[in-house]
Amino acid sequence: MAAQNTATQKLLSGYAGKEPLRSGIVGVLAVRGADTLAQMNRSMKMVPASNMKLLTTGLALINLGADWQFRTTLSCTGEIRDGVLEGDLYIVGGGDPTTAAQTACADSLSVTFANWKKILDDNGIKAIRGAVVGDPRFFGRPFIDPSWQAEDLGSIDGAGPSGLNFFGNSQLFLVSPGPLGKAPKIELQYPDTPWMNYVNSAVTSASGTPNTIYYLGTGFGPFGEFLGQFPSGRQPYKYYSTNSFGTYTCAYFFYNYLISLGIPVDGGYADISPQGNIRSDLLFSDVGRSAAPQEALRPLGFALSPQLWAIVRDTNFDSNNFYAETLFNMLSAKRFGKSSRDLSDDAEMEMLSVLGLRPAGACVIRDGSGLSRKNYVSPEFFVRFLRRMHGGPVRDYFVSSLPGPGQGTLKYRLAGVQPEIRKRVRMKSGSMNGVLCFSGYILPADGKRENTVFFSIMTNNVAAPGSAVAPMLEDLIVSLALEQ
Repeated sequence: MAAQNTATQKLLSGYAGKEPLRSGIVGVLAVRGADTLAQMNRSMKMVPASNMKLLTTGLALINLGADWQFRTTLSCTGEIRDGVLEGDLYIVGGGDPTTAAQTACADSLSVTFANWKKILDDNGIKAIRGAVVGDPRFFGRPFIDPSWQAEDLGSIDGAGPSGLNFFGNSQLFLVSPGPLGKAPKIELQYPDTPWMNYVNSAVTSASGTPNTIYYLGTGFGPFGEFLGQFPSGRQPYKYYSTNSFGTYTCAYFFYNYLISLGIPVDGGYADISPQGNIRSDLLFSDVGRSAAPQEALRPLGFALSPQLWAIVRDTNFDSNNFYAETLFNMLSAKRFGKSSRDLSDDAEMEMLSVLGLRPAGACVIRDGSGLSRKNYVSPEFFVRFLRRMHGGPVRDYFVSSLPGPGQGTLKYRLAGVQPEIRKRVRMKSGSMNGVLCFSGYILPADGKRENTVFFSIMTNNVAAPGSAVAPMLEDLIVSLALEQ
């Protein structure tokens, strides 16, 4: 079947020839077996937004394994004498993104801390003469990508993972309007961070104006500022900002947990600064005693994260940037034995090449989440990757990690479509200003795998809001599901 003869191809040509798609860029490829059902600019490399998570999660499943788990190790310096640790307790992170997280797969913080406490019990530790030290050194710096836009760096979407994380390295604030022209009320909900100093430079604007609240923080000190406007008359709004000191926060919370159980910790809590010092005061990174090398620490025991397949599912269902960036970092640790952002770019390209997918010239990889506008992937490459995943040993884990209409980030997609079509669609959405993409599978109505439809529908540089673009793309998806 030639693409130009299909109903979907005709629909695509019609939509691409009128606004809002006509003045933007449209790239499409949809295939079933040897048949091309629709195509347009199939080889053009485009900004994929969160469709990038397809590559990240798929490669993680293949290279780490569906049952693989992150490891957090409790280690120490000094000796244990009569139930007293005469040294520091190190929480050595292994990159686990789920610590204190709110996704479906994550354990509650009480369960996580109880597991860590059991490690102390198994070693007979009833008191600590040193500090609780959060150790983030498993992942190399920087923890964020320099190509991310400034407007994203203060929100939860731009929270970068370190070796030891807490609550997705974010914070939850409740924003309520104040008097017109004055600052809105901004209250920290969780987690408590008493070392932080916040400046509220935002303004309460007239009713009906847009909400433009944003946060600027820095990893160079415990300071943050809220800016933008919040409309009067609006209901309280939950805003998730980044927390540049997730490792420090984790140490603080575990320290307080131990104190609450009657376990004294004489040295308080600390993290390890970029300069390699044990840092109990976030104002000073370049002073203090040096942290012990990880190889010199004495392991006491370890705790494991949820299995990777569950983390991948939450990553794709919720389009969780933090989880995706953690997996991105893990791929370089797996491939090269060490982690950095540039190494992770190289790791994904090499892993794609090993799969025979010929990524050179078809994609440019800058991050794992799709937040960077320096990512470029063609619809044709996405389809090649989707086919490779569908034919591989982790197919079921990967396909089931993608939401269908009414689930996760697709909660309101294909809302009025017949249930028998909706239940067959499994796809990842991706959106940012001027970008809307859908890539995934349409499962066969007859149950025969060879009749699966693989598709990637991408739009870039479209000035219209997503609400004007999405119905056209959804119509294409429904048309693909109806192709016989």
